[in-house]
Amino acid sequence: MDFQYYPTGAYTTALLWHQFQRPIVHVCDPSAGKGALFRHAENGFEELPEGTEVPWFDPSLEERFDRRRWSYDQRDKYKSSSRKKSAVEIDIKHHASLRELGVTVLGHDFLEVQSLASVTQVIMNPPFNQGAEHVLHAWDLVYDAEISACINAQTIKNPYTRERKRLVELIEKHGSVSFHQDQFVDDVERKTDVEVAIVYLNKVPEAFADVDNILKRLKVGDNLSRHEFDPHICKTLALPANFIENTYYHFSAAIEAARQSSEFEAIFEHASDKLGVTLDEMQSKGVGSDFRPDPIDIRKKAMELFSKRYEDLKRKAWAQIIRSTLLTEKLSNHARRKLEADAETIYALEFSISNVHGFLAGMIQSMGSIYTDMVLGLFDTIIERSSDNVVFYKSWKSNQKHKVGMRIRKKRFIIPRFNTWSSGTLHYECEQFLGDIDKVFGYLNGISGNYYGLRQSFKQNNVNTSERFTSEFFEYRYYKGTGTLHFFPKSDEVVDRLNRFVGRIRQWLPQDMGDANEHFKKQYEQAEKYSDDYLKAFSRGKSHSYYERNPVYALTSGRDSENVAERMEKAIDEVLAQAGMECGPILQAPAEVQTVAALPAPAMGQAEQLDLLAA
Repeated sequence: MDFQYYPTGAYTTALLWHQFQRPIVHVCDPSAGKGALFRHAENGFEELPEGTEVPWFDPSLEERFDRRRWSYDQRDKYKSSSRKKSAVEIDIKHHASLRELGVTVLGHDFLEVQSLASVTQVIMNPPFNQGAEHVLHAWDLVYDAEISACINAQTIKNPYTRERKRLVELIEKHGSVSFHQDQFVDDVERKTDVEVAIVYLNKVPEAFADVDNILKRLKVGDNLSRHEFDPHICKTLALPANFIENTYYHFSAAIEAARQSSEFEAIFEHASDKLGVTLDEMQSKGVGSDFRPDPIDIRKKAMELFSKRYEDLKRKAWAQIIRSTLLTEKLSNHARRKLEADAETIYALEFSISNVHGFLAGMIQSMGSIYTDMVLGLFDTIIERSSDNVVFYKSWKSNQKHKVGMRIRKKRFIIPRFNTWSSGTLHYECEQFLGDIDKVFGYLNGISGNYYGLRQSFKQNNVNTSERFTSEFFEYRYYKGTGTLHFFPKSDEVVDRLNRFVGRIRQWLPQDMGDANEHFKKQYEQAEKYSDDYLKAFSRGKSHSYYERNPVYALTSGRDSENVAERMEKAIDEVLAQAGMECGPILQAPAEVQTVAALPAPAMGQAEQLDLLAA
């Protein structure tokens, strides 16, 4: 697919950056590519050849600075003033380059982005065949910002479409344009001889344009209406049926309210300061009635207020998605926490319906690997909580990380340090752990919806009585005095599904058990029988260190300072050899040998002919 990728050269980049007239607070490149517009600025436009004429260079500065020094001054100015950098880029392979520059990627398709409210500068080199559409979209999305864009000159010179006509009108009212030749010929990644237009637009919110009129309309005296707000304004907005659209609906309503609130709060502060201070403040500050605080910049104040509120609302909206029922019901506690740990990256994205759908679609596509991590995580938690839950077996493949096969006991396993309140209700972490077991075993057994799992059973029964209760896949008994929870799988198949899943992932088991010989299958199925012998052989002749008493910890923690995995592997081989067992792949039957009929003896007087058989 042709994304119209033509990276901007250093000279054109310098032209674009020079357009900005306000302090740079949050600059966004909505067609960022690999980040050429940011990279050239950070490097001080040093790729410009010596002697390049810079059209805006002030002749009065020539005695103090040469062009090269000016470039570095611009770089330093850029670095000191640019507080936040963001971008949109449709080609995902460029995202890594952008992040290396410290740029926050807001999304993929700029024409689907629905707000750039907190952006103060937009710098852009959009696709030449969509220049007008991209610049107009940027204009519609920003709130109080400047736009500097490099587009095809014909977009302005030949305004035959509705979009081009609107752009020309905006330039006439709110900006300027200049035309340049040969901007994509030298020192650029992709070359084209098209003439370009450098467009500058300055968008000022209408509310600020009429600030003076608003202040003039304020009357002397108390003219505040005494009646209550219109009840229709305070009614709860109707909830759309779809969760995503519903959340976005409320987000949009809150953004509009924040916009108006910020404007009028800034106007209020400005008007309030005109009154001076209270009598108490005069006394405490030692000032007179003519004292006035320093006047505020209404536009700047409103933008500060709105930017803060916008970011807060965006975080809240994304939090609704992250903690939505869809995710909390599907993900384990650990998987959800991992997702929430990456929340700052998610918060940086624009909150739009397309981004939310993209995020959830990505989650769905990743569910296979997410569930694999969930199953492995639960398995490791169970064996780490108590070494009595584990039995060992010979691994199908011996590798550095997983030399020894491990599985959970089929008949019973125990979870210590399991706490409930005196009422029998679960501590939060314990309830989440039971929920994780429900999700994993539901997944392993093909159940996608709710079922009568451990968490629901715990809530419906008084488990502090130490009675044996039941759920879909387990019977269980809780001993409050010792804080241990005993699980009794309803069948061997229940836990074996977990064991086989983990075994195949970690190559302790073959992908198809039909590939293993009978000895391998036997030692796996009867691992409870052989594990005690493995441990005796393992600890023979060694000091009783912590790893000797708890080899499971050494095998799972990665702290195998005493070569526990290698020693356990040798112990397993020793015990199996004593039992006369040779574990491995099933032996294939030898191919049937075809016999060759004997050749007749040569006739009397003929030489014997030998047939050469090719191997």
